[in-house]
Amino acid sequence: MPRVRRTAAALVAVLATAACTGGGETGPTQRTGPDGAPALLGTVDLDAAVDGATRLRDLAAVPGGAPVALLGDGDSRGWLVEVAPGEDGPAAMTVLEIPGVGADAELAVLPDGTYLVAGTSPTAGYQLLTVRPDGQATITGLGLRPDRAATALSPDGRMLYAALALADVRPAQLYAVDLTAGVVHTTAPVVPDGTVTALTTRPDGGLAALVEADGRALLVRYDADLRPVGEPVDLAPDAPVSSPADLDVTADGTAVATVHVGDARSRGRLVTVVDGEVRSSVELDGTGDSALDVVVSPDGRSAWVPLADLSFPAELVTLDLASGERIAAVPLCPGAGVLGDVAPVGEDAGLVVTGSCIDGDAPTATAFLVG
Repeated sequence: MPRVRRTAAALVAVLATAACTGGGETGPTQRTGPDGAPALLGTVDLDAAVDGATRLRDLAAVPGGAPVALLGDGDSRGWLVEVAPGEDGPAAMTVLEIPGVGADAELAVLPDGTYLVAGTSPTAGYQLLTVRPDGQATITGLGLRPDRAATALSPDGRMLYAALALADVRPAQLYAVDLTAGVVHTTAPVVPDGTVTALTTRPDGGLAALVEADGRALLVRYDADLRPVGEPVDLAPDAPVSSPADLDVTADGTAVATVHVGDARSRGRLVTVVDGEVRSSVELDGTGDSALDVVVSPDGRSAWVPLADLSFPAELVTLDLASGERIAAVPLCPGAGVLGDVAPVGEDAGLVVTGSCIDGDAPTATAFLVG
């Protein structure tokens, strides 16, 4: 299901304080998984694709194709870089250069191949940049300057939903933007009052949101008119402090969320919610340097989550949603690392994870291909 996840900001914050894989040393490294298990097929340096130091902003799935990473130089330039399997491992190719993007920039790819970048311009405020396959570009400005933003794209690509936390307006606001007309279709307050960290659509046409309010990680459902449905669900009621990370929804409407618990963020949880009630909760160790991005498999039976912490190996784990069992774990680095987004490659051609390994060199934006 097309969606945009707000996890890149957490990765940037970690990379700013860690020394990671760098230079031109990041390259394909073939590993064989036992008994046909998933394996790391290689890595690729995304900085090298644009010939400069960049910051990872987002990673978006492409319907039927290879995922695309959104990169920025922190100033005036941005890039969309495709990460695709190659003969000797993954390859990165710049598909489009765009104006500079800020820390809240998010990327989605519409069903017709149109790129959509949502983010705050230093001069124009929050805006939507759409670039069609024929190269025609359109900018839609909302006239706002949010402190935090999360977005989701409707399955047909016609509507963008944005949850914006504004410094001078409480509570935060939900917006439904008609991308064809370039106008705001509906707006409503975020209920309960809090900051939305992740947003996705539900099969019934409504929305599911992760809301951080008063030190709690909450799951909130909204209908197609952006009105709350049922009561908010506390995803970690036994934890003194919890902060929401990422969210996906299965075809049958099960919400699958990740949460950091505790002040140190060293522990996390994968929580499933059905009909407004927590069905399962799985503890995740070694999450302090992971954005805890989550993607549910097409059959809705398992989920993929990148995990990383200075005291744990950086790896991509596969979890059975019914039992909570860890089905597989694919090491992405020889030791520690920082990990951000994960996105599928086509229908069943593997996964791409963004992040960086820590080896004492300068930070490098890296894509890991698992298959």
